[in-house]
Amino acid sequence: MQIETEDPHETINNYKLRIDERISRFFDRKEAETKDDLSRRVIRMIREYTEGGGKRLRPIFLVLGYRLFADENNAIFDASISIELAQSYLLIHDDVIDDSDLRRGKPSMHIRLWRSFFPESEKGKKMGEGLAIVAGDLAETYAHESLINSDFDPSLLLLADMELTKTIEMTGYGQFLDVVSGTLNDFRENDLIRLHLWKTARYTLEGPLAMGALLSGRHDQIMDLRLFGRTLGIAFQLKDDILGLFGDEATTGKSIYSDVNEGKRTLLMIKAMEFSDRQDAEFIDRILRRGNVTQEEFERIRNIVMKSGSYDYSVKLMDSLVAKSKEYLNRIRGNSCAKTYLSWLSDYLVARDH
Repeated sequence: MQIETEDPHETINNYKLRIDERISRFFDRKEAETKDDLSRRVIRMIREYTEGGGKRLRPIFLVLGYRLFADENNAIFDASISIELAQSYLLIHDDVIDDSDLRRGKPSMHIRLWRSFFPESEKGKKMGEGLAIVAGDLAETYAHESLINSDFDPSLLLLADMELTKTIEMTGYGQFLDVVSGTLNDFRENDLIRLHLWKTARYTLEGPLAMGALLSGRHDQIMDLRLFGRTLGIAFQLKDDILGLFGDEATTGKSIYSDVNEGKRTLLMIKAMEFSDRQDAEFIDRILRRGNVTQEEFERIRNIVMKSGSYDYSVKLMDSLVAKSKEYLNRIRGNSCAKTYLSWLSDYLVARDH
């Protein structure tokens, strides 16, 4: 079924619909294969979490990594949902770590499980967090299952599944660095870039693109594709950090205070402390270490970020990374339509409002 058009927006939307259909089919099968009511209930909750939002960027990048070197087919859409299921796994655990009650404007998985299973228990939230860890582990197994069951040569599936495994591994190292970064006195821009490479760029862009290319069987140019993904992935996270401080809460589905309360040393914070006088720098550092920011304190932080030049620095770096990523993309000898869609997505990632 050929649905690609000259309009990137239309084609990407069509890709999303096909990915959503595959996710639905996968969970239909998972629900049908179990006879246990409790297991089916958990499967349905993971399903609702996975289906209930998200732009499907990661599976779309996997499809496009394949389309650079091979013709479109149904099997690549079956394989693509693996990275979205891995996304559910990572987000479920991330929200437990960060004690975040909202995800995409809806209750996080541990909150859903608390309310569903332990609404009257004094230890309900803690028990919900425990079950969320298990639910995340299940989603991670689903990721591998969906990939391995797609209709590709076993030798290609082995390569793609190893890429998925290494992607999850690298994201784990990034998560460790993210959690401890708020306690480090010398956490600088270079450290932050390393964090973004490990935690965001690898599983958002580089990993999915490489998985798609590996499934195509034509991956002689995979290094340029990786460099494209790494560079654009850092820009993607810088945009996320900007939205975390200046975005509209109703649009992002996330509290505007959450990054500050979690003590995240984003580039905005790092450069604001570096460019500001001692009083303002110590104020930001104190709030990040303490959390529980008031509205007045939050507004002061935003003002410092703007007046110090930190915001402009972050935007300039983000734009330069997008430009660099397109240089890597242009070096790839692949399908011109797929390259057009990837270029369009590059611009979308830094223009989005959520």
